[in-house]
Amino acid sequence: MRIWIDIENPPQVQYLTPLAAAFAAEGADVIVTARDYGSTFALLEARSVSFHRVGASYGKEKWRKATGLLGRTATLGRLLARLQLDAAVHAGRASALAAVCLRIPSFSFRDYEYVNLAIDRLSRSFVLFPDAIDPSSFTSQGIRADRLLPFVGLKEDLSFAGIDPAGVEAYDLGAADDGVTRVLVRPPAEESHYYSSDSGRVFQAVIARLASEELAQVVFSPRYARQTGYLDAVRWRRDPLVIGESVPFVPLLNAVDAVVASGGTMAREAAYLGLPAFSVFQGRIGGVDRLLAEQGRLTLLASSQDIERLDFREIRRLPIIDGNQNLPGQIVAAVRERL
Repeated sequence: MRIWIDIENPPQVQYLTPLAAAFAAEGADVIVTARDYGSTFALLEARSVSFHRVGASYGKEKWRKATGLLGRTATLGRLLARLQLDAAVHAGRASALAAVCLRIPSFSFRDYEYVNLAIDRLSRSFVLFPDAIDPSSFTSQGIRADRLLPFVGLKEDLSFAGIDPAGVEAYDLGAADDGVTRVLVRPPAEESHYYSSDSGRVFQAVIARLASEELAQVVFSPRYARQTGYLDAVRWRRDPLVIGESVPFVPLLNAVDAVVASGGTMAREAAYLGLPAFSVFQGRIGGVDRLLAEQGRLTLLASSQDIERLDFREIRRLPIIDGNQNLPGQIVAAVRERL
């Protein structure tokens, strides 16, 4: 069996590379392609993953996204046409379209049900998703029921497969002052199709709130270099630290006490580990985030009152989620069955 895995951004490195290893352990020949976006290449190289470089950031404008998508689709098709692939596993759009051109089945990861699924529908992709999501969220967008592949657990069960987070050395941020809470802050993905200005507004309000805290220190991990400008717009009682390099996610999370992000993978990874996690995402709240919020692992920030109530002096860490340790093998089995 020859499986193609496509990685479009840094968060996908976390959960798709363990899946690539699971396919390889079952005797499959695995081909990995990746897009030059953020720290994707650096994270893959840190894991010693062999991959083909295909495409780069599309840009923020809609026309750039459209042309970038079509261009990367064509390049993937040309690169892979002679490889006699059996299936594509991905979480992106270009790979779904390229799979149609290559006439191979496509398996698409979705752990947020309110993204535009038009390409998954048109490509007739199988959709892999956590069972915390109501399947009707997909069928209402035209995904056929026989294309839905729910799995028990969370996508983060893949990310942490084979990892003992407690045994991973924390990233060196230097010594912290006594009583100071270090808060990892990840700005919204402003070039993504799901970004909203409301998320940006709440994010900037949280930055202003953190800047006024004597006993909190921000560890800022920008998606784009220009986002460090948000730090210059406020006066800080305690200087923030800026992460200027790609850092593996477990060491970075082990180095902080709490996480603020615009929903997405980093907030869910933190919640999974039991770190207090706060989301400034202002779009429709998906089933996974609702589950984590109900469990007291993720706090959804939506108003100035929510932000004013933040108290980083009383940080309480929860146990790591006891997830589905067999998920990598179960995904491999599900793909094999459909083939």
